[in-house]
Amino acid sequence: MESKIAELKKAKMEYTLQGEGPVILNLHGGHSNCRENFGIQPLLDAGYSILTPSRPGYGRTDVEVGKTAAETAASLVELLDNLEIEKVYLIGVSAGGPAAIYLAANYPTRVKKLVLESAASKAWLSKSDIDYKIGKIIFNPKLQKITWFMLRGIANNFPKFFAKLFLPQFSMLSKSEVMASMDSIDISKLVKMVNRYGSDNGFVYDLEHQTEREVLQKIKAPTLIIHSRYDKSVSFEHAEYAAENIKNSEIYSDDFWGHLIWLGKGSEKRDNKILDFLD
Repeated sequence: MESKIAELKKAKMEYTLQGEGPVILNLHGGHSNCRENFGIQPLLDAGYSILTPSRPGYGRTDVEVGKTAAETAASLVELLDNLEIEKVYLIGVSAGGPAAIYLAANYPTRVKKLVLESAASKAWLSKSDIDYKIGKIIFNPKLQKITWFMLRGIANNFPKFFAKLFLPQFSMLSKSEVMASMDSIDISKLVKMVNRYGSDNGFVYDLEHQTEREVLQKIKAPTLIIHSRYDKSVSFEHAEYAAENIKNSEIYSDDFWGHLIWLGKGSEKRDNKILDFLD
């Protein structure tokens, strides 16, 4: 997938633009970049085009584009202006949630509808949390390449073992319940995910993002919140918090096994729900 570079006022932003038709601005989660493809193909098949920027610090996007969610939202509007795109459907995934929330709240004329998928909608981790401390170490810009090199080595050589080791971290269900939701295709998608992921300079900033209640309350766009009740990475409380504060919103949780709702049984329900909402 070929990416392009937009020269913005602060710095440069990398992006991909696929398909033809109404534009969906897709804000990827942590460790990802503009080549993210989870959940994309059903949207392309339905006639949408997908604009995916590498968020600040990821891929070839400079950190200076936005060290906060508010700054990132402003830079995304500048990207839309450069591409002469007036309004978009907006998807915020996981750690991409705060930027999507600020964009929908502060630039309401640019957003038709908002979708939050497994998205962080408030303070994600506190500095006292063990996950915060570990993340700051193993995914910092100096060590993250080693971390991902090791993960890729295990995933490429022992895919089933890796899935059993890796996937339960994203779910409150038991390991056997998680693996019962997966087939060989899902495991193959997981391996591909690990091979395209990297923390770059972006994840350490994702750990710091917070979203004030007042920002959520400013959102006027119809909002769909897709979130698993068993999400161990970004708890279901984030979905409830968003729904509580976004007036025109609904939660869809179904029976998703955990954080990565694009894998496992029920993932097609996500596709159908989001297409019905965008239509």
